[in-house]
Amino acid sequence: MVRVIKSFFHYLLVPFVFISLAWSVWRAKVKAKKYKKEPMVHTADVRYKMVYKICKRVLFCKNIHVDAQGFEDMSLTPKLLIGNHKSNLDAIVMIKVLYEISPNFRFTFLCKKELQKNAAIRACIDLIDGIYIDRNNPRAILDVIRQEKELLNQNYTLVVFPEGTRVFSHEFGEFKPGAFKVAYESFVPVAFFTLYGTSGRLDKNKEHKVKGDIIVKYNGMMRPQEFITTTAVNLAGKIKNIIKNSYDKIFNDNTKKGEKK
Repeated sequence: MVRVIKSFFHYLLVPFVFISLAWSVWRAKVKAKKYKKEPMVHTADVRYKMVYKICKRVLFCKNIHVDAQGFEDMSLTPKLLIGNHKSNLDAIVMIKVLYEISPNFRFTFLCKKELQKNAAIRACIDLIDGIYIDRNNPRAILDVIRQEKELLNQNYTLVVFPEGTRVFSHEFGEFKPGAFKVAYESFVPVAFFTLYGTSGRLDKNKEHKVKGDIIVKYNGMMRPQEFITTTAVNLAGKIKNIIKNSYDKIFNDNTKKGEKK
């Protein structure tokens, strides 16, 4: 009965939240355009709060609850933050999770260049100083690494999905070693997290849609001293295994819960 009442009030509020979301997106476009021309015009606090509110409203309209686990143990120092990639929803979820750790936590994403085609997404990425990468232009990698280093030096944490593209099934794609290069060159820690339950929630591909809460689990961190003597290929493989094992455990636990219902 309680669930029915909650659902009723949720759907009652959705139209109002959607209108608020549309207004916030329009404001973000305006602010992002001005911010690109005059970087000092909007403070980081204002920009991050705006993007956070947009992400929170998207999740509300989709009736999605996010269960963040273990992030209270994550330091706010600059780092490379690695996770698996299942959906266009992944970055939205991570913005909510990371902002709620601390509004003063500065983080951004390495994003595929194609996202620039969507004005709303581009505005949000620009407001948090996101970096675009052209996967069809290997020569652009050096410039991307330069931008990554600059942001790390400014105490940003870089969130990277090293699979490079979404993998809709419960399987994982290759974790590309190049994604880890900046950790070696800037001598920063590599932390890692698992995303479960985003597949098919904000994508056209519904074949592998996962229902229920989205779970984001912080799995730990490796300091530079722990990986500097190993290759990026080995590091990528090791972190992939950690994240995949965590993902499989969440999957198995959820399957057992479903069988008991």
